[in-house]
Amino acid sequence: METTESPALPGSSMPGLQGPRGPRHLPAGAGASFWSEAWRIFSAAPGAWIVILIVYVLISVGLAIIPVVGNLAHLVLTPVFIGGIMLGCHALARGEPLSVAHLFEGFKSGRFGPLAVLGLMLLATMILFGIVMFFGLLMSFGMSGLSALAGETDLLRLMNAIGIGFLLLLLVALGGGLLIAMAFWFAPALVTLSGDEPFAAIQKSFRACWMNFGAFLIYSLISVGLAIVASIPFGLGWLVLGPMVAGSCYAGWRQIFSG
Repeated sequence: METTESPALPGSSMPGLQGPRGPRHLPAGAGASFWSEAWRIFSAAPGAWIVILIVYVLISVGLAIIPVVGNLAHLVLTPVFIGGIMLGCHALARGEPLSVAHLFEGFKSGRFGPLAVLGLMLLATMILFGIVMFFGLLMSFGMSGLSALAGETDLLRLMNAIGIGFLLLLLVALGGGLLIAMAFWFAPALVTLSGDEPFAAIQKSFRACWMNFGAFLIYSLISVGLAIVASIPFGLGWLVLGPMVAGSCYAGWRQIFSG
């Protein structure tokens, strides 16, 4: 199991896990600093990060093979894996080694319960959101209309058929997805690193993202550019960008909640 010793990251050294704290407001430019700190986190142990990513992808594929139950289990366990990865970032910030074992740190006693509850809340949110979207489509087109749209292959005819109603529904879907992302973005880190209860973590995550909308706008714009670059060489850039996304989440938690 690969481990990497590394010096404490500049500006990131902390003696231990933090107690619950409220979010603080950051300038918009901090969104760029999330990525710069993410690069330092990755470059402190690149080999270990790539192995962690590959192991996680293999686990995800294995769960996806299992019909229905596998996808549900993957959604519930996602915060558990993320919580372990946040602990790995925290270890690097304190100059400790990173290993693949950090991916499974969220399964340890005392951490698994709250993180699994967070996963169940995510699952319930996604199911509710899916039901709302389904009934929105049903009200817009009816069952016969949905069947006709499903069989349409011509893009122009499809665009003419869906009309403005569907486009508005699409905007609602994007908005709803954004709200869900805001609620759960920092939640695993808040549970594992700040000791928050799952519901409180969701509330604080949403409030932090809302308070720092400017920073996350800059962060998102940079992420789009990085995603394009990472996808060009046969997607191999995601071996770097994937761990950096996790590192940027940790960087955001550290700057907004730990200070």
